[in-house]
This record gives sequence, structure tokens and C-alpha cells, in this order.
Amino acid sequence: MKIMQSDKNGIQIIIILISVMIFVGSAQAAAPVMGQVNSTTIDNTHIVTLYLDVNPSLTLNTTTIDGSSLTPPLDYYMFGDITPLLTAAGIGWGQPYNATIEMRCGYGSNQYRNTTPTTAHVSGVNEGNTYFPSLMELEQCAAGETFSKPLCEGWNLISLPLVPENNSAGAVLSGVSCDAVYRYNATSKQFEVADVMNPGTGYFVHATADCTWEYSGTPYTSMSISLEHGLNMVGWLNCSMDISDALSSISGRYHYVARWNATAQRFEVYNPRAPAVFNDFTTIDRGRGYFISAREECTLSESC
Repeated sequence: MKIMQSDKNGIQIIIILISVMIFVGSAQAAAPVMGQVNSTTIDNTHIVTLYLDVNPSLTLNTTTIDGSSLTPPLDYYMFGDITPLLTAAGIGWGQPYNATIEMRCGYGSNQYRNTTPTTAHVSGVNEGNTYFPSLMELEQCAAGETFSKPLCEGWNLISLPLVPENNSAGAVLSGVSCDAVYRYNATSKQFEVADVMNPGTGYFVHATADCTWEYSGTPYTSMSISLEHGLNMVGWLNCSMDISDALSSISGRYHYVARWNATAQRFEVYNPRAPAVFNDFTTIDRGRGYFISAREECTLSESC
């Protein structure tokens, strides 16, 4: 039994997680383009990673820089300075290099590297102008979406189906009347206050009134989440699936899955070994958070 307790206006609110009794039993690769990328083809939400083929373990992660914002303005996007990377790899001035460039969509941070990358192979020469290395032609990032979900007064177990531009809890839950946001630490087996909110994680949000949660971002369509032995509070993708398909990567490696019924303020359970009549749900839905009781350490992997 694990207890999360918080004091709300003098009223003790206790959420009890009861261990449930177990029943018996790519984007297509773009062609390399030498030179700069024309600013009409991309925006500033791209993240580019350059890997030197001579030593792929050395990487440089950077956002593309809009040259039109500089003085004088330039009609292309620039890559960050790669001189330290070339130096670390032993590539001196005037020496050639081969590299792989990978692009993923995000919002100015490599924290959100969840989309299928576009890659290209390029060649260059270290001539000192390493703010302008050869780049690939980048694809347009996926258009943003808006997600909305009703929240009930009391506790709600949610997750993020979209990657937000600003992942602070205040920004993600802007417009929601709430006074507590918690995540579950599967290692320490304790609830923790959540100051930031990311896809792939489940969050308990305490709403002070019925309301509608709405935020915008890009679709979260692929996940690979490490699960600890015991309870894990996870999020889900920007799609809904039959639970047996959704959890096929950990089939036979979990006891049960629990979700939270915000209307009734109680847990509902799915047990893969139980007769269907005993299960409260059979789908994994976007926007919901879930507890997974893992039999052992494993990795939950899936994509929409």
C-alpha cells in the first residue's frame, strides 16, 4: 500500500494506491544538399544533430539559427559552430570530414527527440568557417495540434499526448484550476511534486473545480519507457489502442494495469490473466495516465 497525502484548505486528502489482487495465473531521408538551407523551407523549431563518421560518439546538438534575424540579415539558416567537434575528432584546418546530419522536430531543446528523424550524409572541409557547414534540406515539422480533456473536481490521472512548446506545469495546465500536480517516482516508490510535465509520464492533478484542460503541441507518436519492478505511473501516445496491442512489448512481464476514474474517484483495473468480465477497461487512451505493475524491469515501446 502506498499513500499520497496533502493538506488542502485544512482538509486531509488521501489517495491510497492499493496493490490489486492478481487473478490466477521515417520520414523519408532527404537527399544531401551542400551549402546553407534556404530560410523559406524551415522554421526555428528544428533540432539538428551532426555526427562525425570518424567518431559517431562525438556529437553536436544545436538548433538552426535564422540568419534573417542577424545584422546584416542572411537568407539562410545557420548551424552552430562545429569547430570544437572537429578538434575533438582530430580534424585540423583544411582537412576533409564526412558526417551524418539528423533532424528532429522540437522547440529549441533536445529534450523532445521523439519523432522519426530525417537524415543525410554530407562531406565538408574544415576551412575555419564552421558556422556555415554543409547542411541537408530539412523537411517541414509536423503541424501543431490542440488537445482538450474534461477534468473533474478532485484528482485526475492524466498524460500528455502532445509535446508542448513550454513544458512547465503552469504552462501545460494554463486555464486549469488546480492546486497540486504529482508524478510517481518508481525507484523511490514515492510521489513527487511535478514542476515540469513531459509525454510518457502520468500525472495526478488535483482540480479545485470541474474544468476543461486544453493545450497545444506536436503529436507524441513513439515511446520507449523503462519500467521498474513494481508500480510505474506512465503516460500514453497521441492515439488509442486495444490494451493487448498497446502493451505487447511487455506481454507476460506485468501483473495488472490501473487507471483512475475521476468521476467516481476510484481506480479501475485490467488484469491480462483475468476473465474479461472482471476487467474494467480494454483500451489505452490518449490523455490518460496509467499505473503498470511490472513483474520485472522492462521497456514499454510502442508507436502510433
